[in-house]
Amino acid sequence: MIDNRFNFQLKNEVFSGFGLCRELDVIFKALGKSRVIVLVDQAVMASSYYEIVAKSISDHIHTVIPISCTEEPAYDYLDEIAEEVRRISDFDLIVGIGGGSCLDITKAVAVLKTNPGKAIGYRGFDMAEKEGVPTLCIPTTAGTGSEATINAVFTDTSEMKKLGINGRYINATYSVLDAEWSLSCPQSVAVSSGMDAVVHALESYMCRQATPLSRMHSREAFRLLFHNLPSVINDPLNSAARQSIQVGAYLAAVGLFNSGSGIAGAFSYPLGVHYKVPHGIGGGMFISAIVKDNVDRGYTGFSDLLDTITPVMSSVSREDKAIRFAESLQGLADGLGVPKNLVGWGINDDHFDKICELMLPMQGAFDQNPVPFSASSDAPRILKSFVCAA
Repeated sequence: MIDNRFNFQLKNEVFSGFGLCRELDVIFKALGKSRVIVLVDQAVMASSYYEIVAKSISDHIHTVIPISCTEEPAYDYLDEIAEEVRRISDFDLIVGIGGGSCLDITKAVAVLKTNPGKAIGYRGFDMAEKEGVPTLCIPTTAGTGSEATINAVFTDTSEMKKLGINGRYINATYSVLDAEWSLSCPQSVAVSSGMDAVVHALESYMCRQATPLSRMHSREAFRLLFHNLPSVINDPLNSAARQSIQVGAYLAAVGLFNSGSGIAGAFSYPLGVHYKVPHGIGGGMFISAIVKDNVDRGYTGFSDLLDTITPVMSSVSREDKAIRFAESLQGLADGLGVPKNLVGWGINDDHFDKICELMLPMQGAFDQNPVPFSASSDAPRILKSFVCAA
């Protein structure tokens, strides 16, 4: 008998619409919030759209804290922001405006406001005992999905490892999906974050822990991302496409935290910590190879995704559809200019053994792959073409 039981979570209320942040004061009033702390990425503060939004909510702002964001925010920096927020009273909402790092800091700070001690003490899963203060997350890039997930990722600089604050209470209370922010986003950042969302959609779809409901979100996320991401290069001011990407990134993240991650995402973590490879580009480089590797070894699940992106005759076999899907994915990555190797970060043959060693602790993530995958033997096989480039 097939066990069809599963669990599924949606942890926040979502407001979506291009230009919606121009009406943020109306949203605050509807939510009954009048005194807000704003954590905002310093780069975002320089944008004209931030000026418009900040002016419209000036009557609600208690404090603005600029956030210096990097690809890999550290626990030490999180403690600095948390201590600043702990000194503030008489507010009813923390608003985060920025990319994934800024939103991760926002969610973690909300929990540290109500739970004592250093941030690193909450590293892991469900370590916080008390619910945090309410948060509203506004992503200015489309990809990380922090506004949807129950994860906040930070680097332990003493151990050079990434393990975040995760699980219970680490979610945005509210999210606003407004792609007008992304119009001023540099193309390289838009591609990196967009490929991060693609990785989330595909890995959550093929993950062994995926459920019918998580796959529904992953499937729709990939459809939206596949059809609209090329506009980042070809039609960067296309507001409808940008909003579809924003929604796709959110749906991909919902699918991800209700199932699990996989090989491409796991590869990108140590590469980010040790070699500063942007997380989205790291995963985006590997996802096509991982998909092809699974297809070559008999996995046909991607055939269902092909049906969402292109008309295919019913007579085409699942095996052929899976092959076509892998080819379509590679075409998307090529069109977006995703690098095919790690040479741009100074990585070459001399680093191969070290990177292979860094992959060994990733076996838990590799175990989620639909086809058996070994950190000790399969990871070097995949890595070789990216590290040992001609």
